[in-house]
Amino acid sequence: MTPQRLIALRYLRTRHSYGFISFIGYLGMVGLAIGVAALILTLSVMRGFEDEVENKVASMDGHLRLANALGQDVPLPDSLISKLRAHPEVESVIPYVARHALVRRSSRSDGIFLMGADLQQLQGVVDIGSFLTAGKLPPTGDTSAIIIGDKLAQQLGVNPGEKIILFDFNYLLGSQGIRGREFTVAATYHSGMAEYDQLLGFTSLGAAQALFGLQKPPSKAIINVENRERAEVLAASIEEDLGFPYYLISWRQRHASLFNWLQGQQLPILIVFGFIAAVALLNIFSTLSLVVVEKRRDIGILRSLGFSRRRIQGIFLYQGGIVGLVGSGAGIALALLLGNLQRKYQFLALDSDIYFMDALPIQWSWQSLVLIPSLGLVLSLLAAVWPARRAATIRPAEALRYE
Repeated sequence: MTPQRLIALRYLRTRHSYGFISFIGYLGMVGLAIGVAALILTLSVMRGFEDEVENKVASMDGHLRLANALGQDVPLPDSLISKLRAHPEVESVIPYVARHALVRRSSRSDGIFLMGADLQQLQGVVDIGSFLTAGKLPPTGDTSAIIIGDKLAQQLGVNPGEKIILFDFNYLLGSQGIRGREFTVAATYHSGMAEYDQLLGFTSLGAAQALFGLQKPPSKAIINVENRERAEVLAASIEEDLGFPYYLISWRQRHASLFNWLQGQQLPILIVFGFIAAVALLNIFSTLSLVVVEKRRDIGILRSLGFSRRRIQGIFLYQGGIVGLVGSGAGIALALLLGNLQRKYQFLALDSDIYFMDALPIQWSWQSLVLIPSLGLVLSLLAAVWPARRAATIRPAEALRYE
């Protein structure tokens, strides 16, 4: 170990003649640890929140939606569906119908957006099975089963196995009378997003067509691709290939305002929590500056013994580096401890009606675990540059004049 490191460690460990110097030195180290931990956790929460929303939206919506610009009642030709399924990056294509309906049980009623499709095929696109909380997926060919969200089931006071009645909402608004159909609740699901759990229901294609009086084949389709991040690129390519009047919209485009909001929140939050680390760096700068004043005599002795200015600078740069290394390391440990406790016990719960999930999500990334502590170390070294240069300019004769 070099003399510079030994002296730097000694200055950190020994009690200073002014206790305030030791206090703000430890405060700077603790503040840096808290700042690093806060930034790591902030980035991890934002990443976890965005990933959670993306996964749930993509799972419930599918990657692409195909529709006809001329109207929802124009059926999709079988040749077009076969062409889509033959695309090398397309995993599945599921035709469906979807409309609003009124759902009623006893004296309770509510609105529902009913999607009708082959439920077994739909399971491979819209991952309903992973969200089920009660009951099970109905078998193929069951035209009386329906799957609804747990919030809607709670609102209606219904459990799996019990019956509800759905009415065609558009039919109710006209003068034709009432058109309804009885369904049996096969299962309930919980996605963590109140918008879906309160409104979206699934049934077989035949049951939905019978309820809405549709005689023609479906006019829409859900498309899943191999890589959902390429959904928008593929949408433009397939849309150009299909031509008018067909168009595709990706899962991100369907929820563009939500994802734009998520992106817009990142910078202000990082700036706010970054001030914590900035205060810690100011404390490190103040501590080293005061140490230079206090150790002026020691520096003069070292210079008279032959220490060069560069070696004097090295003492204080090492001191700043050690503080940055310990503070950043402690920040990583604190972030991992708190983050993993949250992932395991989920003691910070969220209102799913507002935040689309039930608990604060944590998603670790190497960028946050490596770049932020590295930045803290570099900034600690930068905070030590001016005190180190000031120490190197001290002349032995002036430092020892009154000794």
